[in-house]
Amino acid sequence: MADSRCFVQFSHPGWEHEPDPGGGKAWNSYAHGHMRKFMQLRGEWMNEDGTRSSGDLRAWGEWEPESELVGELVPPYQDSRYPRYLWRPYYVAKNDYRELHNTDPFIFGERFLYSNCGQPKKPGLRKLGRGSVIAFGSGKKIDGERRWMLDTVLVVADYVDYGAPEALMVLDEWASDAFLVASGGPLVDNEEAQLRLYRGATPEDPIDGMFSFFPATPASGDSGFARPLIELPSEYFNPRSWQAPKGLWRDRSAEELRGLWDSLVQQVHEAGLVLGTQAELPERRDE
Repeated sequence: MADSRCFVQFSHPGWEHEPDPGGGKAWNSYAHGHMRKFMQLRGEWMNEDGTRSSGDLRAWGEWEPESELVGELVPPYQDSRYPRYLWRPYYVAKNDYRELHNTDPFIFGERFLYSNCGQPKKPGLRKLGRGSVIAFGSGKKIDGERRWMLDTVLVVADYVDYGAPEALMVLDEWASDAFLVASGGPLVDNEEAQLRLYRGATPEDPIDGMFSFFPATPASGDSGFARPLIELPSEYFNPRSWQAPKGLWRDRSAEELRGLWDSLVQQVHEAGLVLGTQAELPERRDE
């Protein structure tokens, strides 16, 4: 089938990682589910007035390899939507990645990357065309109502199809060494999966004025932020959809997609947050 230019609401687990005994966090394994981390990053962001800034920022995201605990945070009013821990991501390359979770989406480096999550069971996730918008986030019950929180937006710029066993070889020219370890390494043992790596648009290389971003805030203080709650028309978005992706195979016009992207941007800004557009690659360390 031909590719479709889609708006995809992509739900993934939203629970927060906790420190291991003694502090820090080892690479997350199949013994535990995927989770999110609130991270201290070095990167770039766009302010509400369109100006660009760079420096230390904080954001929610997926990072399954090792992390250093920067400190504990104080959630305002004990609000469970706020983070309790602040992490600095790093990674240690392995000889064997069996039963280790990979990181997807990957928000670090020159372009955001989405490589595999959900694709084997949902073929539509391997048929997203240039200009598609993928909104990654998580469901949460708030005051008895099911709501949905955003953590990453990827606007598809280009892509390459690949088989999981060949991930490290095929993707070598498409991605950083950090990606090949954190995301590619655990894929190699999946002998049957046919996948597609998507690269995100950037402010320097946008698609119809759209670029990839993550909600963020300049780094300061001893509290983080709650992931912004999102509301969109029911044709495109379901706050009760906490697992299955919504919007596959539904080809959208460039105008529709730009309007939805604009709404996401507006809701992030209304939450008092900026648009994180780039995060430096995590440090590689030895054992």
